[in-house]
Amino acid sequence: MRQVLFRLPPWMDNGLPIYGYGFMLFLAFLACTWLAGRRAEVAGIAKERVQDLALWLFVGGLIGSRVVFMIQSNLPLSHFFFIWEGGLVFYGGLVGGTAAYALAHPFLVRKYGLSTLKLADVIAPCAALGLCLGRIGCLLNGCCYGEVACPDCPAIHFPLAGLPRGPLVAQGYQTALGFSFHDFAEDDHPVVGVVEPGSPAEAAGLREGDVLLRVAGQDVPSERALAGILGDGWKRGQNDVTLAVRRGDQEVTVGPFAPRTLGLHPTQLYETISTGLLLLLLLAYYPYRRHDGELFAIFLMLYPLHRFLNEMLRDDNSPFALGLTLSQSGSVLLFPVGLVFLLWLRRLPARLTTRDARLTPAVETAGVKHAAR
Repeated sequence: MRQVLFRLPPWMDNGLPIYGYGFMLFLAFLACTWLAGRRAEVAGIAKERVQDLALWLFVGGLIGSRVVFMIQSNLPLSHFFFIWEGGLVFYGGLVGGTAAYALAHPFLVRKYGLSTLKLADVIAPCAALGLCLGRIGCLLNGCCYGEVACPDCPAIHFPLAGLPRGPLVAQGYQTALGFSFHDFAEDDHPVVGVVEPGSPAEAAGLREGDVLLRVAGQDVPSERALAGILGDGWKRGQNDVTLAVRRGDQEVTVGPFAPRTLGLHPTQLYETISTGLLLLLLLAYYPYRRHDGELFAIFLMLYPLHRFLNEMLRDDNSPFALGLTLSQSGSVLLFPVGLVFLLWLRRLPARLTTRDARLTPAVETAGVKHAAR
């Protein structure tokens, strides 16, 4: 996890932070726009048309995904623009992107006689690529995290600045810094209790009985003050911590050390892998489709299937309805839509042969516009 990738200029500690989540979101936009242009040329559509449409879809999808996340998390409207902190829901982006497509239809699609089904097959691999890169951003940000993993399961540990730490501490799974408290000194500073064996705190030299004076330079007169320091006031992207403790008659500096969470299911990596495989599948299937729109139908079926299963391992979403999360509910609704759409297409007489699918003529050549049916 790396919430802040680097700062500009890089030699200044207080320089402009470049956040991992926002950087991957920007990279996903560039990569998807490039791929859309390439796929459009294969489909016989001028890449300029798809690149123009990409701006509409990106803005609409961003708004939709952010609105759904804020509704899901019950956040105030003032948090809408804090996108670099994470908080986008794909199904909200799908709704927002569909609305943006409807708005762009008279200006781009109808104006140039483009086929909606052809465009859908162009967009489907791009959506898979965007999800693949976006989940790497989630991993860097520490959001969309999984539940505590079993001892024999693949697991990932998040640092102090990661979002999983707060819920894990609140639920009693672990301590915030790798040690507990069992008493208070005469001046009400907390006294260190059990130090977790093998933890970074133990490796840094923290001992049971140390009186905690300061954390990251801030005075700690109580456990409540410590909770405030480690809560909303913690510097984004700061993963290590330095303690000042009183040991006997001396003040001792402990650290810096980097506390970690328990091992969690790497749900972000699971989705990166699955959507990467979905991208390859869609690209490989394209020459063998019999109807425009088949790739989009396959995407509408396979992504919800993965998302439903992956949500079972996640620990950042609360039940929405019938014990299912919001994304699981969306998956249950979207999978049959994709299935019915695919079956409807397959029942129609084949409009494309394998040769047609591989060798699609250009739609716009020499400045002359042709309708793509």
